[in-house]
Amino acid sequence: MYVVNKIAGWLLSPVAPGLLLVLLAAVAVWLNRRRTAFWLMLAAAAWQWVWGTAAWCRLIGLPLERIYPVVKAEDSPEADAIVVLGGGMASNPDIYPYADMSEGADRVWHAARLYRAGKAPLVVPTGCSDMDSTVPLLVDLGVPREAIRVENAARNTEENARFAASLLADAIKGRRPKVLLVTSAQHMRRAMLMYSRYAPGLDIIPVATDYNVTVCTDRPFKISDFFPNTDYQQKNGCLLKELVGYWGYRIFRR
Repeated sequence: MYVVNKIAGWLLSPVAPGLLLVLLAAVAVWLNRRRTAFWLMLAAAAWQWVWGTAAWCRLIGLPLERIYPVVKAEDSPEADAIVVLGGGMASNPDIYPYADMSEGADRVWHAARLYRAGKAPLVVPTGCSDMDSTVPLLVDLGVPREAIRVENAARNTEENARFAASLLADAIKGRRPKVLLVTSAQHMRRAMLMYSRYAPGLDIIPVATDYNVTVCTDRPFKISDFFPNTDYQQKNGCLLKELVGYWGYRIFRR
């Protein structure tokens, strides 16, 4: 199922439909259907243009982030543990001893803030590369190593939920663990769906961070927001993944 999900995720990314339209245009040229080829190429160009703009990012990203408003670490509730979802930080300790921090590092920073604010005594990073990336960064940010219980096998959010629930059931005996779930704001809706389905033994409190779109909405649109660039093509691809992943689970994984 993991491999199927990854293939489906790529096929539903902004790049794949654009490539498909180009291939269909090539077939139309081969069949001497030049007018059809023209409209297919125009559609491919329009698709890639739209999915590469900051304006489109604001349009589809802001509704996802607004579901979970910003809450300061010191104002967050107390819990038994802080579960922080891996954010895709690259690591190779044989070459470089520190994690290559990406936007997902915001999750680790916020988990450390919550711990230092006294919101929970335990931090649980979950993700297949977190031992080499998230754990050292948490320690650098002031979280004692003995307060970290890492789950280092999960490859996606569904496995994050399953494996973290098992770890916390072993770590906290005799009662239902109360957990602060830390992930990016745009990812939180899908994460909450996964945890409600695959970690029913946990009381989950969403604590969002990494607000990519919300922080840009205090200004009006600029002309440049309507011109594509590679940075926003990647951001919009992540947003499309969240939308497809959420509704895919809602509809097909009942």
